[in-house]
Amino acid sequence: MDTTLSDPLVGRVLDGRYAVQSRLARGGMATVYTALDTRLDRTVALKVMHPGLADDEEFVARFIREAKSAARLSHPNVVSVFDQGRDDGQAFLVMEYVPGRTLRDLLHDRGRLSPAQALEVLDPVLAALAAAHDAGLVHRDVKPENVLLADDGGIKVADFGLARAATATGATTTRSVLIGTVAYLAPEQVERGVADPRADVYAAGTMLYELLTGSPPFDGETPMAVAFQHVHAEVPPPSQRVPGIPGDVDALVATATRRDPDARFPDAGAFLHAVRRVRRTLPAGAPGHETVILARQRRDTLVVPRPAPQRTDGEPAGRDAGGRDPGGREPARRKPGASPARCVPAAWRHRRAPLAAALTVLLLVTGVGGWWLLAGRYTAAPGLVGLDEQAATARAKQLGFAVRVAEPGYSETV
Repeated sequence: MDTTLSDPLVGRVLDGRYAVQSRLARGGMATVYTALDTRLDRTVALKVMHPGLADDEEFVARFIREAKSAARLSHPNVVSVFDQGRDDGQAFLVMEYVPGRTLRDLLHDRGRLSPAQALEVLDPVLAALAAAHDAGLVHRDVKPENVLLADDGGIKVADFGLARAATATGATTTRSVLIGTVAYLAPEQVERGVADPRADVYAAGTMLYELLTGSPPFDGETPMAVAFQHVHAEVPPPSQRVPGIPGDVDALVATATRRDPDARFPDAGAFLHAVRRVRRTLPAGAPGHETVILARQRRDTLVVPRPAPQRTDGEPAGRDAGGRDPGGREPARRKPGASPARCVPAAWRHRRAPLAAALTVLLLVTGVGGWWLLAGRYTAAPGLVGLDEQAATARAKQLGFAVRVAEPGYSETV
């Protein structure tokens, strides 16, 4: 039977504004739908809490507070929160709709990723978490299901604040949600139920392990067996399961997943800087390094034309050694013995040489200065599109350019 057609919410209009169109997914805490915002005429993602949670007033109050906090978080790698509300007992959250698939779907398709690919995916995830940590927010439920891979090549993290709202209630449904994602919970979350940015770092490090190997570091017959291992065992190096993973990548996983929170990266920003340093050290020819996981925007190189070549013998660049132009024509010359057409006074003839020299120097300085300002200080940029950072840097230095590698950033205009 078609679950979309049988879902009682499909076809309803929540809060007099959001027309529910179809079901996207159902999780332990909520069901996600596509909906039309009839006021702004745009498609949104509608996350509707399960009735067991919506009936808990403590949860709903905390859910609203967390939704407002998440709505203040603006970052290109974060799924935006637009609105929240309740309608006939239905507590819901309105979010940006991201066409694409989840990181979990990618893992199902590929099994595992190369080190270069795994770090390429993790980079924007950590950028999103770093923005949240800077704003005083902790995600608490970092996992592949909450990482969205957009059709346009973007990577976004979803569900900020929902895990914290869930911990406010003692409902059985909530406890099952937390147990269901125990594969990524930090030891302190399992033992004491507390979380700070270092808990997100642990979850991101565990997710990196899974990207590299195809499965989480710990497995067990029950969720509690998995939780026990998180508390009492260190995450093993990924290279034990997949030989050939560089030691620097093993070290990233090890530092991020220490059982002692004080031994981890202090927040996602520190983890991100370490990831970017390791990405620059990966060999350009490593298997999978050249593969682009997702589509990227093309960055065209602006090429400034070189100035026309100058002759050093005083002749214009367009003439040969004999003074001929490209067509072979001789320059016009005055016949021997011919006199100028005009008569110049004697006093002017005495001053003409110094003035002519001064005028020549002035024209020369003006011409050279103008050429330098307009064209001389520029040169053609080498074609580096399609090269990775290491190969592009080597190519630019080979052509005599000074290279400075800055941290990647987001721009509204570039």
